[in-house]
Amino acid sequence: MHKHTKRWTAFAMAMTLILMLLTGCGAQPAPSVASSSAAPSSGGESTVDPEQVVRMWTFLDPEADNGRSKALKQMIETFESENPGIKIVVETQDWEQMTPKFFAAHAAGNAPDIIWCIMDEMGAALDLGALEPLENLFLKDWTEEEIADIDDSFFNFGVRDGKHYQITHSRNYMAMYYRADLFEEKGLEVPKTWDEFVEVCQALTEVDPETGIQRYGFGQAFNVDKVGPQIMTNLLLEAQGNLFTDDGKANWANAAGEEALQFQLDCITKYGITPEAAVNLTGEELITEFIAGKYAIITGGVVRVPTVRADVSFDPSAVQVMLYPSADGGGNAPSTIDGWCVGVWSGSKVKEAAGKFVEAMMSPESDELWVTLGGQLAIRKSTMEKLGDFYEDPNNRYLTVVADGITNAGWPQPTDYAVGSWKKDLNCAAQMVMVDGSSIPDALASVAKDFDERNGG
Repeated sequence: MHKHTKRWTAFAMAMTLILMLLTGCGAQPAPSVASSSAAPSSGGESTVDPEQVVRMWTFLDPEADNGRSKALKQMIETFESENPGIKIVVETQDWEQMTPKFFAAHAAGNAPDIIWCIMDEMGAALDLGALEPLENLFLKDWTEEEIADIDDSFFNFGVRDGKHYQITHSRNYMAMYYRADLFEEKGLEVPKTWDEFVEVCQALTEVDPETGIQRYGFGQAFNVDKVGPQIMTNLLLEAQGNLFTDDGKANWANAAGEEALQFQLDCITKYGITPEAAVNLTGEELITEFIAGKYAIITGGVVRVPTVRADVSFDPSAVQVMLYPSADGGGNAPSTIDGWCVGVWSGSKVKEAAGKFVEAMMSPESDELWVTLGGQLAIRKSTMEKLGDFYEDPNNRYLTVVADGITNAGWPQPTDYAVGSWKKDLNCAAQMVMVDGSSIPDALASVAKDFDERNGG
């Protein structure tokens, strides 16, 4: 095992052990940040039965000043007003550590009643029996028409033995952010092939004449902390249709993987469109530097578009989304359907109340709020039909682009087996080559071995 991979594996194991020990020793849950979630009645005493207090872990802070947080806060307030006997207590978590922390809390018997589980870890969550089938809570009462209104590509994610264990509420898709203003300035069009992509990025790589910032055509980040999407994923999917074998083993240490990783690194060493600093950059830092004007194009999850636009140092409307090019330009390279899966903990003592709120998050009213205020993809087909004018707005057309990508080039991550931390593994391979001088075949073989050992493949 290579030292980079050893470092990550050891860190992950240590963190898990620490979390399990802390939770098992009776560590108190994080304080609530939901404004109304723990508020007493006007008489000074809570009228809520303690058994009807529902704890929820999410990466969102309902008090934060962004669209998704505001939408969630409104959902909670509406739900609590309609269900005065139930309180939703939000315990905001670090998004990267939340799912491993949930697994540790599940093992210790102290997990939250509602969890936002990252899609990569759904297979592991189901293997652990950590989630309650939604049929046991509310889906059994739904009509065929109600079920048919839910987008199948997400609703059927994580189905086991014919039962649903989650709703993909914060539904994400990996694509590319690009500066439409720079494209227009240089007379460039969205590239259809990977060769065109390189040419476009080279044309965009220059010192910005206004700011003096060295701007690169294409930003990447290979740090294993807060990992963002990488084009290696898309190249692999384009070449072989999957990242894993049918029995859940890594399918990277092969000719397709070698070619994909080589192209990714060639962006630095051969084409000069990505800085060498990418080796140490985290996914979060990449977004921060894009906001500051350092890149013309970056990879990113589309759920972040509204917050990125709110912070950019240039015209917010210039931030647009494009799908990945392909080898022949006849379509788009596949990309991962990603997001956060909201489910009810199987060990919860307030399952019915927790399930009632999860169901409320799927209501037409909540869905419309999530789209219009949060700038997110709809859960319901009827919402997309109702909000036709909203999607036609130039600032919101990226959602239509994303919906097309999901339909025509989406790759849902498997849930029949555990695939945890595969993104970190691919980044680790890039680090091994760039920092330690490993060969590409050796690096891919090393991280594939680690993945298989860690996930039981």
